[in-house]
Amino acid sequence: MKNINSAFYLLLISPFAYSVDEVIVITADRIAVSELESAYSTEVIYEDQLFKQGFRTTVDAIGSLSGVLLQKTAHGQGSPYIRGFTGFRNLFLIDGVRLNNSTFREGPNQYWNTVDPQSISRFEVVKGSTSVTYGSDAIGGTVNAITRIQSIEDVSSEQSARLFYRGSTAEQSSQIRASYDARISDNSVFSVGATGKKFGNLIAGDSTDEQPNTGYDEYNIDIKWLHTLNNDWQLNAAYFKTKQDDVPRTHKTIFSKSFAGTQLGNELKRDLDQLHELSYLKLATTQLGHFADSADFTLSYQKQQETRERLRSQDRYDTQGVTVKTVGITSHFYKLFNQHELIYGVEYYHDDVDSFSSKNPIQGPVADDSSYQWYGFYLQDKYSFNEQSTIDIGIRWNYMSVDANKIRDPLTGNMTQLDESWKDLVGNIRYNYQITPKQHSAYLGISQGFRAPNLSDLTRFDSARSNEFETPSLNLDSEHYLSFDTGIKYRSERFDYDLALYYTDIQDQIQRVPTGKQNDEGEFEITKMNLGDGYAYGGEFDLRYQLHTQVNLTASIAYIEGKVDTFPTSEQILTREYMSRLMPTNARVGLQYTPESNNWWLNTELVAFAKADRLSTRDKSDKQRIPPGGTPSFTVWNLSSGYVISEQLLFSLQLNNILDENYRIHGSGQNEAGRNIIGSISYNF
Repeated sequence: MKNINSAFYLLLISPFAYSVDEVIVITADRIAVSELESAYSTEVIYEDQLFKQGFRTTVDAIGSLSGVLLQKTAHGQGSPYIRGFTGFRNLFLIDGVRLNNSTFREGPNQYWNTVDPQSISRFEVVKGSTSVTYGSDAIGGTVNAITRIQSIEDVSSEQSARLFYRGSTAEQSSQIRASYDARISDNSVFSVGATGKKFGNLIAGDSTDEQPNTGYDEYNIDIKWLHTLNNDWQLNAAYFKTKQDDVPRTHKTIFSKSFAGTQLGNELKRDLDQLHELSYLKLATTQLGHFADSADFTLSYQKQQETRERLRSQDRYDTQGVTVKTVGITSHFYKLFNQHELIYGVEYYHDDVDSFSSKNPIQGPVADDSSYQWYGFYLQDKYSFNEQSTIDIGIRWNYMSVDANKIRDPLTGNMTQLDESWKDLVGNIRYNYQITPKQHSAYLGISQGFRAPNLSDLTRFDSARSNEFETPSLNLDSEHYLSFDTGIKYRSERFDYDLALYYTDIQDQIQRVPTGKQNDEGEFEITKMNLGDGYAYGGEFDLRYQLHTQVNLTASIAYIEGKVDTFPTSEQILTREYMSRLMPTNARVGLQYTPESNNWWLNTELVAFAKADRLSTRDKSDKQRIPPGGTPSFTVWNLSSGYVISEQLLFSLQLNNILDENYRIHGSGQNEAGRNIIGSISYNF
């Protein structure tokens, strides 16, 4: 077996590898820390799990975790709810570079789905607020997609290649990927990969059957070059590209199908083209002198472009789009002295935004000819009292500013401008205690979080939820959060568990509220205000137990409760309601069998969600996606297996939704796949 695929092979044949071996996470603390020594609730999804479970997209993988609700407005769009928050209240990173930009809109959005899981070696997921280490948006959770090949040692042979194929029946889909790794010299490696994806119309369970106008096409490219300058410095260069064509928002169209009483759409077409490009240069060192033991410096450039086409009756056609070009400059440092580990850094991001609409000469979905700047400085001290106790104390200062030149005034219809800025100072204190070192630990944390109003909050002029139209809101302040969380982690040869409890106090959350007006197309006009005080609390429990040397049991359960103040009607009577699309209580139970030969495996899993009937007023009005009275409960039975034919050839097969359940995840725009056979094969040479 060659290079990184050797580790992949070992993980595939090891039935309990993730439990026996110590898991190291980077994202929560910005340094490599044992999962048991981190004062956060963390989970890691490895490359082998993506292969074994046949995940179609990045968001499908994240949605498999406990405490996560995966809402899908469309088959090509997905947005996880983590501890009650979604969209721009969760942060996504790619090798530490922010994917989030100032145009991310309220509620679920599609941007996480532009990251190809086939280019990822692991996802590190941190649940809860990490605003001190990562700044604005990191409220519900932070996900860091760590791409393949992070060091020279990851490529051990002169050259190797991999072919991968995934096919699915209910998705009527095919994915094919080719990748090539090469060691150019003793101190330089190169990697390139390309993935092509074709998704047909999604076939749902039982009576819903095929859902027309749900398919789309996508391709991905990833390139990396790593070069060791000397023993202390490494240079990484990377480029990633994703292009999605004609992703339909089916629930808005006449092709939608009713589920449990949902209303049908009336548009003939609403398709979205999506482009995401990321390039970065990262210089890392393990020797910087007196001020730092190690450091990294990153220069990144991203381009995110989306274009929407809409066709309605009587040949009414319109198009709109947004292009965001983001430059990022970050520096992070680490210093160890005595019992102190200092992590500190400086970050800068700048968005240039162009926006257009065939119906609006002034702006598109957000302000045209605009920019958004983001500065941050953070300092965190991890202090070790002894071998068992550590305390993290951190602080961050952030400055955000917006300069928007072309905004359509919601009152006059004329062009107006906005030049505004916000400053936020947040801190945290977190404690970890090793009850039994390397086996049993407990943590307790208090973290402040914030989210500054972005360009979408301030200037959006576009459709929102079903039958709603959002108008600019030029006088907004930052949202603030105070999170308390605690948990216990246990690891042994046969038995693992994680218990996490949390409470988040919500202050000044920006809420969409109706104005009482309707536009020419009959859509209800909404605007935004800082009036959302409230709370969210809940718990997550994960269990892994080795029943026998060949049989493992996994189980999880998650619960959340949350309410926030809002104006449900234009009368502006403050009312405390359920958080939108609140995750219903859910549980998973699975069994895995691996024979002594370790060359094949068999898994079975039950996934159950209770009825989602804790609805806000706006949930009840979203009649195209949420059935009257709430989204019905469901239980899905999945079966998967795989066979290691040789060190070069791996095969997996999943039979999902065996009973052909006709179900929908709460808030989604279409039903999930019915009985679905997924086959994957990986060949390394």
